[in-house]
Amino acid sequence: MLKLLLSNDAYVCAWVQARLDNINFRDCKAIGVMRDSRLVAGIVYHNLRDGQIEASIAVEDKRWANKSVLYAIFAYPFKQCSCHRVLVTVKDNNKKSIRLAKKMGFKVEGKLRQMFPPHDAVLLGMLKDECQYIKEK
Repeated sequence: MLKLLLSNDAYVCAWVQARLDNINFRDCKAIGVMRDSRLVAGIVYHNLRDGQIEASIAVEDKRWANKSVLYAIFAYPFKQCSCHRVLVTVKDNNKKSIRLAKKMGFKVEGKLRQMFPPHDAVLLGMLKDECQYIKEK
């Protein structure tokens, strides 16, 4: 059974940061996903500005999400923070993460050359009205 870990930003941020290269989170919020009392995924929200927030995610279990988890991770930026877009930045050779972001509904918006030398970064974004997980039925 999956459970959300809320209000433990420092722990989840450190867990995600340990799994991602070249990132230091400051002034961030985070949601963890627990399975059998073990953290299996973490989403960190950072760089909130002008109705946009960035998200970074680390996953260690393919069974990390269900409808309730997906609702929570998108309700935070779109409903609680009133953002109109979420942005993720992925190293261009991380095909698994790019595929996951696209499957979740993010769209490729561009590239940052040598953001992770020698690799480029792929920018993927999702607008609030594109998010299938928070739509009212």
